[in-house]
Amino acid sequence: MLVLRTASRLVPASCFSQRLAPASLTRALHASTPARSGLTNLFEAGDNPPLSVSKLDERGFHLSDGLLVPGGLVFADGRAFLWDVDPPADSKGGMAAAWAGWSPERFAVFERVVPRPEILLFGTGSRVLLPPREVRDYISSLGITLEIMDSRNAASTYNLLFEEGRTVSAALCPLQPVDSRTGEKK
Repeated sequence: MLVLRTASRLVPASCFSQRLAPASLTRALHASTPARSGLTNLFEAGDNPPLSVSKLDERGFHLSDGLLVPGGLVFADGRAFLWDVDPPADSKGGMAAAWAGWSPERFAVFERVVPRPEILLFGTGSRVLLPPREVRDYISSLGITLEIMDSRNAASTYNLLFEEGRTVSAALCPLQPVDSRTGEKK
């Protein structure tokens, strides 16, 4: 089995898909059990600099440390977490069909984030779609202002506000449905 050496750990190469850039990996990856929110911690903070999005394309999120991550991401306190979501469905069935399967539980991580963000930038993929009222009400009940935009603008705004020292988080859907393990389109 091929093993890659990272800053502080050995990581089996089988953890990476062909689309990821393991040579540029600068932080240790570790496995954890996905919570009911579908969130998996990908990166150890350690002494590493905060992460941001360098670029977003059809393959996924290109992070400031050079890693390409397919699938959704949540940024909180300069850390990135794999978020197992697809963008809202591109459906002719209206808003209810577009947001089928989305519930407040997908955002439960923000109950535990310390410090809790002032603003949550929610990137809904390649286009802006207003999430269901129950999701908006839930985030508001946490005392977090929700800003909804496409994922490109949400990532860019997150980078800017985080650099300004604001307490901000981003929940970013990929541009298209993608398997976050392989990087292949669903």
